[in-house]
Amino acid sequence: MIKVAIINDTRVTSHYGCMLVMENLLALLEKNDVEIVWTWDVSIDWRKYKSKIQNKPKVDAIIVNGEGTIHHSKDRKFAKALAEFAQFSNEVLRTPCYLINATLYKNDAEEYKKLNEYRAIYVRDKGSLEELNSFELEGRYVPDLTFAANSRNYPEMNTTCGGIVIVDSAIKQDNVVLNEYSQRNGFPFKSMIVARRRNAKFIRSPRPYIKNIIKYLTSDRKISTQPSAYIQYLRDHRLVITGRYHTVSMCIKNKIPFIAIDSNTPKIRYLLADALGETNRNIKISELEQINLTQRYEYSDDELMKMNLFIQTSEKMIDDMIAHIVRDVESDHANKYCYK
Repeated sequence: MIKVAIINDTRVTSHYGCMLVMENLLALLEKNDVEIVWTWDVSIDWRKYKSKIQNKPKVDAIIVNGEGTIHHSKDRKFAKALAEFAQFSNEVLRTPCYLINATLYKNDAEEYKKLNEYRAIYVRDKGSLEELNSFELEGRYVPDLTFAANSRNYPEMNTTCGGIVIVDSAIKQDNVVLNEYSQRNGFPFKSMIVARRRNAKFIRSPRPYIKNIIKYLTSDRKISTQPSAYIQYLRDHRLVITGRYHTVSMCIKNKIPFIAIDSNTPKIRYLLADALGETNRNIKISELEQINLTQRYEYSDDELMKMNLFIQTSEKMIDDMIAHIVRDVESDHANKYCYK
């Protein structure tokens, strides 16, 4: 049995999308008879704990879950940390390293050079692949892990029932606008992150820690952190308005009508371009007051056809990605990964 470790385990964030990504990744690895020996949390900069990682049990390969971490590397230490990990893994741990499920955007040339140390790179949108190729790096496009096949069964949606729900954004200023918009129109406002005691550390971030604890004690304590519960909540509404990438991906996967607001990178626009092509479901926050919501209540036949094809293709591509990595580790290719 192959043994692997996972870097950038995002479950600690109590973010429904991140938790679903990890849930699907673990299930896919188990399906391929891969043992996950240890994981490294997203919130901990591995560069400060190199000796601790060196003392971890030996594994056959390390999988780095990129998600939305590797962007604007000039200003973001965790983007640099993930870009640099493969070199450390190769030179110190002597272990092949695979970057998967990543969006890449506006990183320094030096960071892209470091990505070349990965045995293989899988990006979750074609926009990231173009950026990668522009730095003369090879990679493969495989949609986000939230599109992995699963056996969950939900009650059939009743599209005539349920109202509109507003789900937050990764951009703080947009959250203020969305919250005010929801209050003016009487729509519920939902955060994609559930407050839990582990979400913040007092020593590192006193104010966020206190706010998180208050939210946990006053409202979120009884809210489920299961992604399936969140998806069912979305399915109970006729239309979802959100600035969250993974809420959009869940809406596409489950065919829930949505309006997507631009996020902190073009990742939502990239996703919609891959899944739907030209679409009126992506707007800027400044356009929110002007749009006709009733025109977005239902999918067109063309949208449904494109979504069905995208979902089917995504499931196969994700299955193939994990199978390719497993075969590559098993064959123990020395330094170069074959994409064919």
